[in-house]
Amino acid sequence: MKNFPAPVQWVHLHSDSSFEQVEKSGTESVCKKMLRSIKGIIFDFDGTLFDNAFIAFRLIAANPLDMFLIRNERLIRSRFAGRDFSSAQNYYRAFFSEMGKINFKSPQKMQNWYLNIYMPRMVRVLKKHYKPRPKLEELLRILDKPDNPRKTAIYSDYPMLKERLDALSLPALKNIKLYGPEMFGAQKPAVRPFLEIANNLNLAPEEILVIGDREETDGLGAFNSRMHFFCLETGNKRYYRLDPNRRRPEKEPQGPTLLMYAGKWEGLVNLLLQDICYR
Repeated sequence: MKNFPAPVQWVHLHSDSSFEQVEKSGTESVCKKMLRSIKGIIFDFDGTLFDNAFIAFRLIAANPLDMFLIRNERLIRSRFAGRDFSSAQNYYRAFFSEMGKINFKSPQKMQNWYLNIYMPRMVRVLKKHYKPRPKLEELLRILDKPDNPRKTAIYSDYPMLKERLDALSLPALKNIKLYGPEMFGAQKPAVRPFLEIANNLNLAPEEILVIGDREETDGLGAFNSRMHFFCLETGNKRYYRLDPNRRRPEKEPQGPTLLMYAGKWEGLVNLLLQDICYR
């Protein structure tokens, strides 16, 4: 796995996995054993809780005059990956300053466009074109119960997370904590937000499973925070499809080995729901 230095052990989860079937396979028994040690889950939002295919195209189609603004926003966002500004004020000051430079506009105009035009437009696009992944609503309702032993959070690099959850018609969440850049002033895969979320959940990083669709952001942030990671296979060509039978390390890794998952949404949600039922 190109983004992770050794030591990492990758375990692939098949879509038809069940607690009855995992006992028949040594590899999948490791998946079951790992889930048993997990006390908290951090979900990524975009691309993980819903399939965000063509979202850039649809954002542009909603207002073609903003095509270059949207392209430049994504470009600046890629440049800010992993950067930690310690506070939301510092983060947005730097972000809108860069947006202003590349678009030949003032930071104040860029801030107004981003927070008052672009993000509300994203909410509308989500509501019109997208829906949550299968069984997600059922899973969130169970995880949101106050007596659920597995603490849960959702962490996105974009603001207005509650509004975007509402746009997907997901249930109102009372106990699942929501986190965005306005809370940390940092962007994935910066480590501090992951560790602060762990602290807010009153859990050790090793007790948390991060579920995301991008290894270079969600995965690397989890790895550097000493958390476990499930890499959601989306079928999108820009994401590397994990194969546990190749790319073995040339030498034995030194020190503790982190377990990392890979698989499709169907296998993950079924295993999580079965795990909750078996508790």
